[in-house]
Amino acid sequence: MSVDLEHEPLHDLARRVIRLAEETQHAAQVLERRLDALERREAAGRAERILSIAADMRTHLGRDRLSVEDLYDPDTGLPA
Repeated sequence: MSVDLEHEPLHDLARRVIRLAEETQHAAQVLERRLDALERREAAGRAERILSIAADMRTHLGRDRLSVEDLYDPDTGLPA
């Protein structure tokens, strides 16, 4: 199995895992599952940050909901 990673330490680590695993396919599956878990965790963290920003905006504006008018400058019609 060929591993093509730009970051040399990651490349070396992946090659060592694959070499030491009893089955190459198993090593690939382990790496794939770990990557999936990390990507899910990253997406969840990003969603939490977005919700936190939205909550701060609601607090700052003093209302529960934003309207279209809140997004645009009333004088220019451009995004605020």
